[in-house]
Amino acid sequence: MLLTLAAAALAAPAAAQEAGGGKVVDAVTACRDVADSAARLACFDAAVARLAAAQDKKEVVVLDRAEVQKTRRSLFGFTLPRIKLFGGGDDEDNPEDIKEINGSVAGVSAVSGDRWTVTLDDDTRWITTESSRGFPPRAGETVRIRRAALGSYDASFNKRRTIKVRRIG
Repeated sequence: MLLTLAAAALAAPAAAQEAGGGKVVDAVTACRDVADSAARLACFDAAVARLAAAQDKKEVVVLDRAEVQKTRRSLFGFTLPRIKLFGGGDDEDNPEDIKEINGSVAGVSAVSGDRWTVTLDDDTRWITTESSRGFPPRAGETVRIRRAALGSYDASFNKRRTIKVRRIG
């Protein structure tokens, strides 16, 4: 019987890893299908040990929804390939895609051609891509940056007219 338990404990995670493309998380969930309680416990112990080892080696990272949203917000404005890293995928409309961010201006510096570099309160930096034709934004003002056509972004400072911006940092 001990040999049967050991074989079941080793076989279920291995089969799950092969079927799941080598994913150690799949190995843990596959253990639920082991009928014998002792074999299921042995399966879970082995699979969780592999998961913990993978996490220690930074091969697996576990994020909760709040951390994913925070990371997605920090990447807003950068052009990134569509990968299934944060729930989206190739040619897939993701309802959680961030359409705009709101914040406040932490600092402003002049750039040639009546353009400005604007640092937000979350330390992201944006540059205006067209002449501001007016007063520059000031520290403390509110800002709304939203996705616009063809991969561009529009910023509105204190609800004034919008101006095109590009993320630089």
